[in-house]
Amino acid sequence: MRIDGFQNIPAVLQSIGTEQAAKTGADKGAPAASSVSLSSFAEVMQSLQRESLQASQLRGARVEELAKQADSGKLSVNIEKLAQSLVEANVIHPKG
Repeated sequence: MRIDGFQNIPAVLQSIGTEQAAKTGADKGAPAASSVSLSSFAEVMQSLQRESLQASQLRGARVEELAKQADSGKLSVNIEKLAQSLVEANVIHPKG
């Protein structure tokens, strides 16, 4: 079976359902059992979306925590560590 673009997907799904019904000997009058399966790509996408949401929530919590520290005057920044991180990320160059 060949799929030419997304236009043929409903026809392909319908033909698969017909083939499966014929293989199982299902009655034409009886409703066909339906099932849903995700491709490995869809599973990976769902996993990445969950991880992205969790990371976003953690970042938001960290930003709120830092904002509270800044507002209360208790935020301290290690300038040397910050500078090293900026150099490693190629944001600034150590030679000027």
